[in-house]
Amino acid sequence: MTAVDLVGMGNSLTWGYPFGPEASWLELAARETGLVVVNQGISGETTGEMLARFDQDVVRLKPRVVTIMGGTNDAWAGFAVTEVSNNLRAMVDKALRAGIQPVMALPPPLCQTGSDIPLPFLEKMAGLLEGYREACRDLVLSQGLKLLDFYTPLLEPATGWGKREFFVDDAHPGRQGYRVMAGVAVDLFRQLKQQG
Repeated sequence: MTAVDLVGMGNSLTWGYPFGPEASWLELAARETGLVVVNQGISGETTGEMLARFDQDVVRLKPRVVTIMGGTNDAWAGFAVTEVSNNLRAMVDKALRAGIQPVMALPPPLCQTGSDIPLPFLEKMAGLLEGYREACRDLVLSQGLKLLDFYTPLLEPATGWGKREFFVDDAHPGRQGYRVMAGVAVDLFRQLKQQG
């Protein structure tokens, strides 16, 4: 069995929706660096669902590193920041206990694409997501973890929303958006390659 360098744990933003895993930031960064990665993103999942399958989909594969990114579906469902924070912390704990290096990833911003999703709902989601990101940053600081910032490069600072050219809808990056995310991940992947 080939040794797995890295597992990407997440939702559709890790899986590569709407294009598929071959267009995901994970696959693009792996191609550039030659790392062996396994994409465990499942569209529509919350951090609670990710936590429930973490042993099966991450620990069992014994990767050196796991990237953990979630929250967009939790924000859609309206979950409290403490609940999401606890789920993220539990995944980090499971990884550390198994000798796997956890890397936290900040979810991208939402984008106003003029879809039929009402603006007040999007604004509420964006507020929750910001709370989750803050919890993520706190976790990184308290545990001394590495962080992949997928938020800042896709953000239009003047508006606080995602840059339209990087998104296909209100939440999912387009191909260009995934390429930008891969650019963020490549440095970390290169470090892993050198350590390998």
